[in-house]
Amino acid sequence: MKIHLTHLNNKDGTFTSLLFLTVFFILLEISFFILCNSAYLSDFSFISQHLQIPTAILTPIFLFLMAQLLVHISYCIFVWFVAASIIDLFSLPAEKRITFAISLWLLGLLAILTANQYYFPNSKFAELSSIILFNATLTKLILILLSVGCSVAVSLMLIDVIKNTSKILLSAFILSLLSTFFMFAHTNTNFPYDAATNERPNIILIGMDSVRPDFLSFFGGSRKTPFVDSFLEQAMVFSDAVTPLARTFPSWISILMGDYPSHAGVRSNLSKQNKMNLTLTLPAILKANGYETMFATDETRFSNIDKDFGFDHLVSPPMGLNDFLIGTFNDFPMSNLLVNSMVGKWLFPYSYANRPVFFTYDPNSFLKQIDSTLPTKRSKPLFLAVHFCLPHAPYLWSDLAGLQLTAQERYQQSIVRVDQQVADFFALLKQHRLLDHAIVVLLSDHGEALEFSGDRITEKDLYINKNTPVPQFYPPNLANEAINQSAGHGTDVLGLPQYHTLLAFKIYGTEKAQHGIQTSVVSLVDIKPTILDLIGLNVVAPLAANTESLASLITGKRQGVAMLRHIFLESDYSPEAIRTVYPEIEKVLLEGIQLFQVNPRTMRLTVREDRVPMMINSRQYADIYDDWMLALYPLSKTVRMPILINLISGEWTNDLRTPFAQHSPALYMLQALKTFYGSEINNI
Repeated sequence: MKIHLTHLNNKDGTFTSLLFLTVFFILLEISFFILCNSAYLSDFSFISQHLQIPTAILTPIFLFLMAQLLVHISYCIFVWFVAASIIDLFSLPAEKRITFAISLWLLGLLAILTANQYYFPNSKFAELSSIILFNATLTKLILILLSVGCSVAVSLMLIDVIKNTSKILLSAFILSLLSTFFMFAHTNTNFPYDAATNERPNIILIGMDSVRPDFLSFFGGSRKTPFVDSFLEQAMVFSDAVTPLARTFPSWISILMGDYPSHAGVRSNLSKQNKMNLTLTLPAILKANGYETMFATDETRFSNIDKDFGFDHLVSPPMGLNDFLIGTFNDFPMSNLLVNSMVGKWLFPYSYANRPVFFTYDPNSFLKQIDSTLPTKRSKPLFLAVHFCLPHAPYLWSDLAGLQLTAQERYQQSIVRVDQQVADFFALLKQHRLLDHAIVVLLSDHGEALEFSGDRITEKDLYINKNTPVPQFYPPNLANEAINQSAGHGTDVLGLPQYHTLLAFKIYGTEKAQHGIQTSVVSLVDIKPTILDLIGLNVVAPLAANTESLASLITGKRQGVAMLRHIFLESDYSPEAIRTVYPEIEKVLLEGIQLFQVNPRTMRLTVREDRVPMMINSRQYADIYDDWMLALYPLSKTVRMPILINLISGEWTNDLRTPFAQHSPALYMLQALKTFYGSEINNI
């Protein structure tokens, strides 16, 4: 049973040569990395001067560097083993061995660089190799040729291994493979038991980041979104749903708490959670009433939702400062090809299924994580909330060669891709029998403004004060933005595409499920009371102010919202760098870094308490009531400019003394805003 591997030695210097080449390649990678990221590295120095960074940050960084070293050294050893096997198989003379081994090493490296170019076109190293591999067809052809060469080399290695392996050992190896195959082939594939019933159905919230409804073909979008369309055609759709604050974390807090951000205690991304009563969250209430609870997201940089909210299971990238540092900088050809594998999940947890690491993000990796975490033996109904971040800026993922596309074109592509991702997710739900009895809510946490005409609802020609200049909403350095344009989300309350969200309910497992379109204005804060009402738990948590259960609309017991109501909106703090469809993450971080601090225990970024008043002073507010909208824009720390607009005619003014304003509910709406936001609203 002796395996003759005496050819695996370094007497001829092959391993030393390959190790030298590998170290040299690592140095080249580092040099190119520094060249591409010199600005980021200098900015890290700036950031470290403004944040008290705990030394605990060094351990994950050290592990990341060791993982990179392990990958490169493993490649060196593997090539050496292949080369040594082929040298032994053909008895190559000593003077040709080093040359052959180096040639084999270069062949593998070229294959890796070409594969990185093909599979990860947004990688920094892909930008370098694209000088030669200038189109996808050429890249694919060369990759096929290189793959054939590498396959031949590996095949020759296997021939040599088999040749030098005893028949007994080889037979045992083959038998073990066959037994493993037999075991998996006969694994019990019965569907898991569904613990849900009509009275206690599974509750599934599916959130898609930044999706504005008018980009879905159901609402007239130009590109087909077949799965979402089919869902909406069979669901109760609220076509005029809005979010109270168009940022992911406050929006999800509004959903889970069933209350407005100003009352729930979270007014921005990465807000501290010390003012929240987490016993009142939707998952906490459901958990206390016999539900198993789970939250899954592929983005945690700006939205830190964890088990404290009442979740039994959590699927997410690691939270904290190292997500920014390691996730952003992990862009090396060898590790890129491993990131989306099980090995990559273990070696590079800050990159696996992490949407902000867009250059290697594979939408299917996130689905695999969810699939592996879904409980297969359920004794309780399941509350499952999932957030798909794919359509968020910069609207890129691993295999979208989008650097030559405009931001608007990339956004459109991302809507189409998330439609497929959600379709694949529903396939998982069916596989796990979670749709036998279920209430499914399909939503977007907020919309997105893309600097189209009409992305702000203030049209210049409809300004009624013809004898006065049209007001400026933003500083002079942003004056090139037209009065009817807006960008991003959470930056502009009159940019309604930022706040307009998708919201639809579909009930599975009952013939009484209703479908149709409701046109009354509703808010994402209505989701929690609606869910509790649908399953008969509305008495557990009384309705928060200015929220309403939509259950009777969904079940068809009534048509239209019963009474007029005030729907409140507010903006988040918006640095200049984020008020564009082409935001530079570097500039955004630099402008906002002084707002944050690092928790030395959890390594999470949170907003500094002493910066909250400044953020509040910069905030815009709005009230939607009937066919009117009243917005308040800060002109200074003590004065806000009113903007009143008729949502039907589009006419608007910034003067509440005009007859147009006096024949509107403007003063009533202003009083409602003052009552709701209290001392935050000062002189008008």
